[in-house]
Amino acid sequence: MDREYGASRTIARGAAILAAAAIFVKVLSAVYRVPFQNIAGDEGFYIYQQVYPIYGILVVLATYGFPAGISSMMATQEGRRRKELMTASLLWVSLFGILGFLLLYTGAEGIAHLMNDVKLVPLIQVVAFSMLLLPLISCVRGSYQSSGYMLPTAFSQTIEQIVRVLVILVGSFILMEKGASLYAVGEEAMKGSIYGGMAAAAILLFFVMKDRDEHFPLRWPSYEVFIQSGKILLFQGLAFCLSNMYILLLQLIDSFQLYAALVDQGILPQDAKVMKGTYDRGQPLVQVGLVISTSMALSMVPVLSSLKRKHSYDALKSMCRLTIKVSVMIGLAAAIGLSAILSSVNVMLFKDDQGKAALTIIALMIVFASVAITSATILQTLGRIKASVIVICLSVAVKAVLNPLFISDGAITGAAWSSLLATAFGAFALLILLSRELSFRIMNLRQLGAIAMAALAMFGVLIGYTSLFSAIFEGYLESRGLSSIHALSSVLLGVVVYLPVLVKMKVFSHEELQLIPFGDRLVRLLPRENN
Repeated sequence: MDREYGASRTIARGAAILAAAAIFVKVLSAVYRVPFQNIAGDEGFYIYQQVYPIYGILVVLATYGFPAGISSMMATQEGRRRKELMTASLLWVSLFGILGFLLLYTGAEGIAHLMNDVKLVPLIQVVAFSMLLLPLISCVRGSYQSSGYMLPTAFSQTIEQIVRVLVILVGSFILMEKGASLYAVGEEAMKGSIYGGMAAAAILLFFVMKDRDEHFPLRWPSYEVFIQSGKILLFQGLAFCLSNMYILLLQLIDSFQLYAALVDQGILPQDAKVMKGTYDRGQPLVQVGLVISTSMALSMVPVLSSLKRKHSYDALKSMCRLTIKVSVMIGLAAAIGLSAILSSVNVMLFKDDQGKAALTIIALMIVFASVAITSATILQTLGRIKASVIVICLSVAVKAVLNPLFISDGAITGAAWSSLLATAFGAFALLILLSRELSFRIMNLRQLGAIAMAALAMFGVLIGYTSLFSAIFEGYLESRGLSSIHALSSVLLGVVVYLPVLVKMKVFSHEELQLIPFGDRLVRLLPRENN
């Protein structure tokens, strides 16, 4: 009993370390793009963002997909079979990495032609080298995670991201000061992925050399083990991380379609690149919003897994309902709040207010993307991996189909609308699947109405505050300092208005608030009869 308790406590501590590292990595991944855009401008940002989704997908595979598949295979195995599974996993991921490298490196010109910009070839070829680091990074992380030892994964993720961001920002700044071309700056930024990956690999190798016999055993696998591990890695592993690729896949569609469509409309290539770069400003905004909304909601997923194992179905349903409710609550607040102060945020982060209409629509994506990612993750936790994968793929297909139609009429604003509709489709479809899986309604109309009213109250207060601020500081959007003061103070004001209204309208019960991070403080806002 004591041994089981100790093992559970170790796993819980490891999961907390890994979650903290993941949040740090996601936040840093979003935030660094702001200074990079300030250094390279919208055209330089376009160059980087055209290729970034390819690298981002590789990161998801190395961080979530393959390690999760390896961990699930090896978690309950010991002795000879564990060694065979480790070796088989290394062989499969190595094969995947080598083939991926060859396809990206030799096919870089073809990919660049599809993106309608042959100057992107060197950037794509740089990303291809990241595939060669994938086997070592994925397999070592998966091996340690199967033992509940998350420190190597968390440490390597954190150092990888810090090194990558430093290379991107410092390298880009130096090249811009030297007057290098923006494509050379973009290529240098992409090299950050190589240096970051090498740093992660070095850290993981240190752990392996320290205790390789315990955590990284090898033995040539039997044919049966080799085939079994391949199926799990290439299907279950890839499927498991697809929800983490969701936004990246939508960005990848834009990389192939948006710039090419703008040029086809007769827009000069230089202007089209700037427009695409302006549109890409929305990506860090969405990413930060999603980190806040999904991290808090998905912190409850381990509890869902535990309840499922214990067959506590009533408690499982209640926890699923609460997780979705938190996702909607935070996602809607982030979407509505950001859209209300978009001009100030745009100037604060990116120096000017270009692309406001498109960025406002992109901001509204946050609520749907948050619900979609949370719902997909819950479905995967419940074992409905195939269904969630199908819906996510359909949502990406909706984006690909709508993009040409909407871009022809609305340029980057049209692309933003297609993203919004695609994520809305994904969110509603996944919610329907989740409702049917659990045989109950996720949220009732009263709760949705209460959350919407709280969001509208916040929106109204922020609009009023913006009008007052504008009257006091006329033309404040021309000043980056004043725009920053307005944006940051608006965030604080929005929280102060939104949360009390939400709690007072009894969207959450006393018991539910106790389960939410910082919920013990919100309990004090409940009417006394509910305490």
